[in-house]
Amino acid sequence: MKFGEPLWLLALTVLPVLIALIVLNERRRKELLQKIVAMRLNAQLAGSISHFKRRLRIALLIFGLAFIIVSLARPQIGYILEEKKIKGREVLIAIDTSKSMLSTDVAPDRLTRAKLAAQDLVSMLQGDLVGVLAFAGNAFLQAPLTVDHTAVLDSINDLDTNTIPTGGTNIASVIDEAARAFGKGESENRCLILFTDGEELDADGVAAARNQAGNFRIFTVGVGTKEGSIIPVPNSDGGVDFVKDLDGQIVKSKLDEGRLKQIAEATGGFYIHLEDGTTDMKKIVEEAIGKVKERDMDVRMSRHPIERYQWPLGLGLILIAISMLISEKRRLPVRVNKTKVLRAAALLLALCRAVQSTHAADPPNEGIELYNNKQYKESYDSFNGQLQRNPDSQALEFDSGAAAYKSGDYDKAIDAFARAIASPRLDVRGKSEYNLGNALCLRGIKQESKDAKLKDWNNSIQHYDEALKIDPNNEDAKYNRDVVKKLIEDLNKKPPQSQQNQQDQKNQQDQKNQQDQKNQQDQKNQQDQKNQQDQKNQQDQKNQQDQKGQQDQKNQQDQKNQQDQKNQQDQKNQQDQKGQQDQKNQQNQKGQQDQKNQQDQKNQQDQKNQQDQKGQQDQKNQPQNGNNPPENSSQASQQPTPASGEPDKKPSGQIKENQQQAEASQAAAEPAYTPGQERQMTPAEALRIVESEKAEEAKGVLNEHKTSAPVLRDW
Repeated sequence: MKFGEPLWLLALTVLPVLIALIVLNERRRKELLQKIVAMRLNAQLAGSISHFKRRLRIALLIFGLAFIIVSLARPQIGYILEEKKIKGREVLIAIDTSKSMLSTDVAPDRLTRAKLAAQDLVSMLQGDLVGVLAFAGNAFLQAPLTVDHTAVLDSINDLDTNTIPTGGTNIASVIDEAARAFGKGESENRCLILFTDGEELDADGVAAARNQAGNFRIFTVGVGTKEGSIIPVPNSDGGVDFVKDLDGQIVKSKLDEGRLKQIAEATGGFYIHLEDGTTDMKKIVEEAIGKVKERDMDVRMSRHPIERYQWPLGLGLILIAISMLISEKRRLPVRVNKTKVLRAAALLLALCRAVQSTHAADPPNEGIELYNNKQYKESYDSFNGQLQRNPDSQALEFDSGAAAYKSGDYDKAIDAFARAIASPRLDVRGKSEYNLGNALCLRGIKQESKDAKLKDWNNSIQHYDEALKIDPNNEDAKYNRDVVKKLIEDLNKKPPQSQQNQQDQKNQQDQKNQQDQKNQQDQKNQQDQKNQQDQKNQQDQKNQQDQKGQQDQKNQQDQKNQQDQKNQQDQKNQQDQKGQQDQKNQQNQKGQQDQKNQQDQKNQQDQKNQQDQKGQQDQKNQPQNGNNPPENSSQASQQPTPASGEPDKKPSGQIKENQQQAEASQAAAEPAYTPGQERQMTPAEALRIVESEKAEEAKGVLNEHKTSAPVLRDW
């Protein structure tokens, strides 16, 4: 037995101190009791206390505390074996061993710096499969993928310029060799770290990287400087020579960063210039390898000790509970509350049922039910939803691939089965290999080019072989493998002319497709131009309608203003005519009054003249006294008098004034026309009104025709 937390055992040393304190307390209690109670009354007053029960209660409490302290120390007895899944990634480290890596533009030289950086990188990888590739004119797998990092470090340390006898730098060869080393399987957990100066002379590494874009990612590490340096090589005499070209000129090697960036970006990786080895390698681990998805690499058995803290903990709690139930009084039976016991039993029963319910059978899987109902697309969506919640389940990957396979989507099926073959269960792995071979075979049948067909069918045969390694009695895998081999033989037997015809047909089909796309694009452009013209016409019509509405509103406002001005002018004219009529009436009244006054004055003058003539006649008839009458009197008597009934004669000015007054009276007697007053209309006025109404009616009809014109739209 051992303890997981042995330091807790030191707490047991507190228990003796606690026991000593309890003993001292009992003695002091006894002494105080003796001082308070007399000895003869002690048995009567304190006789109901049981000292045995008291001591037993204290002992149970102390032992209970001791067991609880032991449980805190986590006692462990025995062990169990558990499977431990090791997760990691597949990392290949490729180091350039060509002569150009002997350049000394970085100390001590490029190759040594690359090896030291690679060793730092390996030491930072934990649980990952790591392999080493050496390359120059061609590539060689120096160390296969393994979890033994010590062997990987030894392989890196053994690299030199003599490892690859073929000279030159062929980056394309190392990329192809890395693809063969990775093999078939998941592509999301693989990456290639490439240490080189980028001076490729033999092949196109960028094209090779693009071909492997979907299989793994490449991260390039540039070793050297842009300025470069000459390449020293040891000679047979123990001295040092420099690499020269065919013309005898010394070759200067430079870092080609542009090519390395293109290679990395073609596969989704990035480029880094090697300056500080540890810092740069830490950046690659965190930003490159750390973001690559992990997968289950291996399953190992591990021993785990069995925790036994439950025993002392339970025993300690029981002892403490018993100590609390014991009464210190004599002959006092222990009473157990039946209600509490029943409640505890019911609670225990409920807990047991809850535990059983957690181990009950899982509900039926929705994706499997949809698959059984031949709803394969819905089944695939259901399995993908479950994978988002449990992304590490290879069984769900297998189910998802089966649904995609049934629905005819072989690309998705291949991806799912490729992830499912990493399952630690042999049955799932064997079925995944078999189904992956079937999916590759059917996808190859749909391929148009010969190379694509051969690639899928060869991969299909490899997966059938893997399925037979797991289950040699799988007759279906054997039969399907033979069928695929027969397909490959038939494809290879076809004459080259047939391939040329197929290529010609494909080219014609491509030209036809391009022409169709061009025609569709032209039609789309014409339709867009037509739509733009329609929109423009609609906008113009809308603007014209808005302008017409504004003009109509303006005309109505002008007519209203003219009508208001006309009404105001009519009211003013009426007021002016009324004033003139009042003035004329006053003048007529004044003229009549003046005529009356003149007539009165005339009558008075006539009466006075008559009286004067009568007086003169009387004087004439009287007897004369011999005196001659004056001359004036005789002259006066000789003036004729107007005859009775003859009208009086008036001055010409008075006659003219009377005519004007008569005309004014006649004008006043005639009714004057004022605006708004009813009177008879003249024919000319009636004709003008009729013509104006016809013009307004024609204008209204014209406007009505303009606004009701339809807007044509072509689609």
